[in-house]
Amino acid sequence: SQKGLGIVAAFPDIKIDTFGYTIDPENPYRCFYFQRWRGTNTGDLDNYGTTFPATGVEMETPVSVFSVVYNPEGKIVYEQVGAVVDRHEGNTEGKAAVFGMLHTAGLKLAASPGDKVFAFIQRMGHFAGNMGRSWSREEEIPKWWVSQSRGADETEQW
Repeated sequence: SQKGLGIVAAFPDIKIDTFGYTIDPENPYRCFYFQRWRGTNTGDLDNYGTTFPATGVEMETPVSVFSVVYNPEGKIVYEQVGAVVDRHEGNTEGKAAVFGMLHTAGLKLAASPGDKVFAFIQRMGHFAGNMGRSWSREEEIPKWWVSQSRGADETEQW
C-alpha cells in the first residue's frame, strides 16, 4: 500500500526513530520496540490517481509501539504495527506511522480497528490486486492463528 500511495516521494526527508527494543518476559519469541516518525510533506501524494498537493507541513507522529513474533527458526510469523502510546503527542491528531503521513498530506482517514469504511477500503484494495496488502492471503495464514479479524476488522475475543 505504501508503494501505491507514493509516500516516500511525498515525504522525501522521512526519518523513523526506532528505540527501546525489549523481549517480552512471557514470550521469548516476541520483541517490542517504539517508533516516532518525522518528515515534511514537500512532494505531492498520489493516492492511486488522486493527487494531494504538497502541504509543506512538518510532521511528527506520536510514539507508537510495534512488535514482532518470530518462531525458533527466526522467521517472523506476526507483526503488529503502530499502536499509539500517547495520542496527544505530535501533530497528526493521534495518527501514527503511515496514517500520520497521510493525515499531514491531507488524506484524513479514520483508520481504527472496527471502522467499517476503512475495512471496506482495505478489501477493495485487495480485490483490485495492485494496491498492496493489509494482511496475509488466507492460504498463507498458519493453522494455529485463531483470529478471524483481518486488517481493520473489529477485534474479536476468543
